[in-house]
Amino acid sequence: MESDPFLTIIIPAWNCERRIAMTLEAIAGQSAPRERFEVIVVDNGSTDGTAEAVRKFDFVTLLSEPLPGSYRARNRALAVARGEYVLFTDGDCVPDREWVAQALAVIERRPEAGLYAGHVALFREEGAGLFGARYEELTAFNQKVNVEFGHCVTANWLCRRDDLRAIGGFNQEVLSGGDVECSRRMVAAGHELVYVPEMIVGHPTRATLRELVRKRRRVVGGRWQLDDMSAKGPAEPIWRFTREAMDQARWTIRSNMESWAKMGVIGVIGVLMLAAHFEVLRLSAGRPPYRS
Repeated sequence: MESDPFLTIIIPAWNCERRIAMTLEAIAGQSAPRERFEVIVVDNGSTDGTAEAVRKFDFVTLLSEPLPGSYRARNRALAVARGEYVLFTDGDCVPDREWVAQALAVIERRPEAGLYAGHVALFREEGAGLFGARYEELTAFNQKVNVEFGHCVTANWLCRRDDLRAIGGFNQEVLSGGDVECSRRMVAAGHELVYVPEMIVGHPTRATLRELVRKRRRVVGGRWQLDDMSAKGPAEPIWRFTREAMDQARWTIRSNMESWAKMGVIGVIGVLMLAAHFEVLRLSAGRPPYRS
């Protein structure tokens, strides 16, 4: 009788035909023994060739969750995961060859911890916008800082399966921000959160300003739901996102970035602030959150 793997890798996937193949090729090349982990990909209603791309990897279990939401997809896999621990990443990430081995090592080294946040290393794909990439490199996926503030993101997340199940898994009603909210619930439940810089996945910077705007709209929608902003009217959320943009502009000015690049990044910040304002007004009118 086949024994259960120690780790279950869980990956939600939506319209990422090209990138999911890169993710699974990287997992196929892991240094850790294959019998130590299983891989579950959940197709979250893709309309491209994502499912067909996943089926080319015979070590992957492909599930389907047609209702929109990556957190709903993660819960779908969590319900059937056989591993004692679950290791999450995204369908556009490229794990380092030692990613699983480092996950196994930190569990052995620090078994008392309840939630492990791995490092997310940003990389630029061909065609990435210069200022957009600089903006992402300044503001996105800083797991070390995330952990200092008591949360982490599912691009690189490791925890005990049953601990996550015990708190009810992810809030599957939201389209963005559910990992931050869930990790805070885990910390509140008494599970120690630690940063693991050796456990690395690569994540592409958003290639274009359009992609950044789409992400910003999705993030605003997630926070609108999680923070119940609909009860506050549009003025308070608009001011909140304006303050955040001003903070990002100050970080940019204080960074060691070249002066010409700072001006371009501040321009990106301004565009994203306006996109956030637009999304607040759209949501205030009763429209559903945007899924990018």
